[in-house]
Amino acid sequence: MARKRKKEFIKKETEEVKERKKVVDKQKAEPLATSSRLGQSKEEQEKSQKKILRNILIMIGIVMVGFFLFVIISNYSGKFEYRGVDFEIVKFCDAGPPCLVTYRTSLPVRVYGEKAVISDPLNKTNDYNFYLRNDPRKLDVNFTGSLIWRNNMVFNSEEDFVCDGKGVIAGANFIKLYSVLGTKVIKDENASCDSLGRYMFVLVKPGNETRVEQFGPGCYNIYIKDCEVLEGTEKFMIETFVRVNEILKEQNNQSSY
Repeated sequence: MARKRKKEFIKKETEEVKERKKVVDKQKAEPLATSSRLGQSKEEQEKSQKKILRNILIMIGIVMVGFFLFVIISNYSGKFEYRGVDFEIVKFCDAGPPCLVTYRTSLPVRVYGEKAVISDPLNKTNDYNFYLRNDPRKLDVNFTGSLIWRNNMVFNSEEDFVCDGKGVIAGANFIKLYSVLGTKVIKDENASCDSLGRYMFVLVKPGNETRVEQFGPGCYNIYIKDCEVLEGTEKFMIETFVRVNEILKEQNNQSSY
């Protein structure tokens, strides 16, 4: 009987030892499990950060693609801006090929019978179009000085500059622009630069380089090399468009107050 109780006691002690061992093993395993869970959390954080970075890069890519598409579409449509002045590429293919490529800009005018005079945009009745033969963005002609215009202009030329009809086109466009601006343009071979700046004096003359140079108040030389008469006169016209656009914007801002 005593032997039987002894065996039962030993058995019970053995089971208790096993249970305590299980508890100890479980406690040892918990830090490992916790460490494992922490490792998974860090990995998930890295994945989340990579996902955020990927989304940012995708958004940047979308913005860049949109910008390039805008540039391409703008160029394809033929419209562009040069120093605040709007231009549009217009092709005339009736006599082509090749087509005649021009660069159109316009001024707001009021029409009085057969006469069109510059106007502020709010009171205009029409837009007067001008067609240049040279791309303003690529026209490599220096303009030295500042543009000042008066109600009267003497427009002379030392040579005819026929140049396959380019001289006639250049002169007609130039005179028409200043006529629209309200400037009376005349030719007077006896006139010269007015030191008081009471009128404009523009002289077209041969030169080693096509360029525009101011040499007095309201006085300018347009030097022409190798029949580049359109290049020289259109550079003067472009500077005029830029200045007129600035003045119209100033007037518009003042009227809005």
